[in-house]
Amino acid sequence: MLDKQDYNGTIDFIRNEIRKGLEEQVLAKEYLQAANAILVEADLLMRQEHYQRAALLFQSIQDSYPLSLELQQQITASPAQLTEKINLCTERLMDAGLVAYRSGDFAKAIDSWEQVLKFNPQHQAAQNSIQTTKLQLAKLKALNGKK
Repeated sequence: MLDKQDYNGTIDFIRNEIRKGLEEQVLAKEYLQAANAILVEADLLMRQEHYQRAALLFQSIQDSYPLSLELQQQITASPAQLTEKINLCTERLMDAGLVAYRSGDFAKAIDSWEQVLKFNPQHQAAQNSIQTTKLQLAKLKALNGKK
């Protein structure tokens, strides 16, 4: 998988093997190569404003973060930095939704907030924003139907 640059597949494979009882150190080199490549890609996606995709990648590393201190020290982002980056992606998507909402593009606003829910399904502000906007759209549709 690494030869094909399938870094997500590599991480998933390693995570499954560890769940089956394989020691972390056995595939440490492969894990580090894949994890650090994913972090480079995620940072690039953030700079390109692809926040949902970046957050999903950061989250995949966060979910597979090694227990070994030796391995942790070789990953280019700490758990706290990963959380920070995921939060920044969330903020940017929430802000994009607000900008779209204020300009009257409700579909784009909802799309931005739904992107947050793809990597953080419990995000209350995104859920509330979607619900409020859909309610407002329904009211607008009803008003336009009465004319």
